[in-house]
Amino acid sequence: MERFLHRVTESQRDWLAAARMWRLWTALGYEDLHERYRRSVLGITWLVASFAAFILVYTVVFGHVSQLSAADYTLYVMIGFGAWNFIASIVAEGCTAYTGSGNWIQGTAIPYPVFILQVLFRNWLMFLLSLLVILATLLWLEDHWRWSMLWALPGLAAYVFTALWLIALLAPVCARWRDMHHGVQTVMRLLFFATPILWLPAQREQLALMAHWNVLTYFIDIVRAPLLGQGLPVESWIVVGAVNAIGLVAGWFAYAVTRDRVVYWL
Repeated sequence: MERFLHRVTESQRDWLAAARMWRLWTALGYEDLHERYRRSVLGITWLVASFAAFILVYTVVFGHVSQLSAADYTLYVMIGFGAWNFIASIVAEGCTAYTGSGNWIQGTAIPYPVFILQVLFRNWLMFLLSLLVILATLLWLEDHWRWSMLWALPGLAAYVFTALWLIALLAPVCARWRDMHHGVQTVMRLLFFATPILWLPAQREQLALMAHWNVLTYFIDIVRAPLLGQGLPVESWIVVGAVNAIGLVAGWFAYAVTRDRVVYWL
């Protein structure tokens, strides 16, 4: 018990030290994006272009199968797909948060949360570009503005907490067992089709049941429902709050237990 409490104390020091090193992990996150699009003419604008192109093509081809109007269905798909991209990227890159920074971890004494925050910051920058497209669409559709849309802001804040514990949990597990990364990617591909991103639960009873038991439905709903003018989704917030409470404990425990072993797994 004493050993575990010592690990908890050391974990607290790591996170506090990482928070004070915000210039480092923001610079690393920005450099990752810069390196990814180096020598590209459009650069990071490709993220906006690809996101907007997917929404445009999908809604033109499949929009007629929905009971919603063209504008409502476009917003439904756009917000859902934007939220999904952020969640899926956090999961995928969270698995490689430690393995992708192996040289830093093995060669420096930088606290590990720096690399967790680096992944979060990098993906949040990418998510912001999708949010700009969504905001521009809402500005264009003036009749869709509601004060209740502000309820999406707490939902976006909840995504930050979710991302922190997800990365803290996945990074050491995938560093220890490398097959986990491939397994997680496979599961996320399947969940894409099982999550109401491109389809509406009301279309079929089986789809409604699938959406009800899929926890990602509620994470997307806390942002999408307010932006669609549906107010505060209380049920979704209850589920998200419960999952985040459990996840924060699990993520903290995983970090505290594995922090001394990660360097040997790389």
